Amino acid sequence: MGPERPSHNVPTVQDHRTAENMDTPTIDALRLQPWTRANRELLAKALTEFMYEEIIDPDVISHEKLVYELPGGTLTARAKQRSMGWWRVDPESLSWRSAGTNQRGEDAAADDLPDTAQVLAQILTAQGVKPATTAGLVSELMSTLLSDTWQVGRGRPSAELTGLEPVLVEGELRGHPWIVASKGRIGFDAVDFLSYAPEAGSDLRLLWLAADPSIAATRSIPEIGHHQVVLEQVGASEFKRMRALAQLAGLDPDTCVYVPVHPWQWTNRILPLHAGELARGTLIPLGEGLARYRPQLAIRTLTDLDHPERRYLKLPVSVLNTSVYRGLPRERTLAAPALTEWLTGIARSDAFLQETGVVFLGEVASVSIAHPAYEAIPGVPYQHTEMLGAIWRESVQPHLRPGEQAVSLAALLHVDPEGVPFTGSLIKQSGLDAAEWFQRLHGAVLPPLLHMLYKYGTMFSPHGQNCMIAHHDGVPTRLVVKDFVDDVAICSRELPELRDMDPQVRTALADVTLAPETLIKYLQNGLLICVYRYLAEIGADMLGVPEATFWSLARQELVDYQERFEGELSERFTMFDLETPTFPKLCLNRLRLFERGYADDPERPVITAVGVVSNPLAPPR
Repeated sequence: MGPERPSHNVPTVQDHRTAENMDTPTIDALRLQPWTRANRELLAKALTEFMYEEIIDPDVISHEKLVYELPGGTLTARAKQRSMGWWRVDPESLSWRSAGTNQRGEDAAADDLPDTAQVLAQILTAQGVKPATTAGLVSELMSTLLSDTWQVGRGRPSAELTGLEPVLVEGELRGHPWIVASKGRIGFDAVDFLSYAPEAGSDLRLLWLAADPSIAATRSIPEIGHHQVVLEQVGASEFKRMRALAQLAGLDPDTCVYVPVHPWQWTNRILPLHAGELARGTLIPLGEGLARYRPQLAIRTLTDLDHPERRYLKLPVSVLNTSVYRGLPRERTLAAPALTEWLTGIARSDAFLQETGVVFLGEVASVSIAHPAYEAIPGVPYQHTEMLGAIWRESVQPHLRPGEQAVSLAALLHVDPEGVPFTGSLIKQSGLDAAEWFQRLHGAVLPPLLHMLYKYGTMFSPHGQNCMIAHHDGVPTRLVVKDFVDDVAICSRELPELRDMDPQVRTALADVTLAPETLIKYLQNGLLICVYRYLAEIGADMLGVPEATFWSLARQELVDYQERFEGELSERFTMFDLETPTFPKLCLNRLRLFERGYADDPERPVITAVGVVSNPLAPPR
């Protein structure tokens, strides 16, 4: 028999669910005024995005008034058409008249606006959405509305956010601008919201496991090994403690694998589902770490609050949110360091990318532990193969130049509870006029993305959560890409720049080797639709920059790039044609409603297109 393993007191999240503890911060936040405002804003967002995705087609009278007849009543609002042909519904103008009441004419008082979930339940039922899917969306909507109400009542002024660490800014943001139920987080309860949601502002401490190397696979870039990356993450004294506990439990501290675990994942997935490994001693609990972490906008990626220069940790949190379970796909997790070496190698060796200053935050090390029973099931739902592992991603802090700060692109879309845009605060800090500021922004963001596409046939989804903008006193300077491994894809055409790719990298990208017309969708929908569509609106309505000006400045960056590389890459400009009058419209909300529902499928969902959208980068007619 092996040595008797010591018992380890593994802390669990304190849970208060008794009647004596109902007076919680969540209850305090549920006041009528912030609830009413959050509800109006969410319903207006739903109508806006459902019209954009052609889910609904309400009457729009005189290009300004929306009228939507439903079985339970009539919804009216003002709607403004934006430059790309989509409509924005004004939340303050929303009015509801229940069926059979208020029939005395246009001047009759409207009924109280129902909750968003009630209205959308009627809309989706009328559109033929399955009852189970509609019911599931109701749950996600109510969770989102609870979070929105919390933020409306507690949000900080935009001017206070410009000097904060990026993770603290992300805690103020309202979630995905396009997906309506952006904070559904199926799997979290009300206590979990207060403990783990970015907007709750709570610190969390990670649990650590030691794993026998027979069950754990590790990868890292050549310059750093697994134990070194753990040592640098936790510090010398903490690593010494972890090694001692692993040795006491019968594992070799020099060869075992150290795995950080999110506390929600431990309680809900690891402890019950990996009980066999825990009983046999191939997984050893090492207790709670000392570091205080905060979740980024991507809820499974964490920043060390006390040492923000330390690597970010990306951990599985198996909740269903914005269409997918937030685990770590095993193959891509283990390929992350090799993908990092390839992409950062391109950035280091390319003179133009060096000129732009673009930063790829490398995912330098990873670990993945499979569940043997789930792995043995053909066609097993993907969520069960992504439960236990970690990725170490570089922090932005060591990459910043003196005087630079960084913030996610998503923050540029934020408007505080008083109606002040975060972008406006940056512009004020910069001393530039708004049009010049947007020119600087486009100059930082677009050239490196265009170069990766045209020269290397490589793209990722540069949406607001995946990218950051570095700035100096508010002036945009450089693009930072912080989450590329999950999304990176390459062109299926034979390109000289891809010919000498490492076989491991090519294998990892086999399922995302795409035709040119598909690859460009990453840029068109990830940046132009998911970020710039909303930023142009903010510029026009709040900062005095017409949408036409915003887009002409963006197009100028495309023109300037093509003029510079006309001799070298002109054939690529045709291959990756970003100047067509329209491009296919990917539909994120439709994915849940009509394509995937809440099915527990073996593969992550693939978004499809419905209709087209006017291309703002097309040459003027």
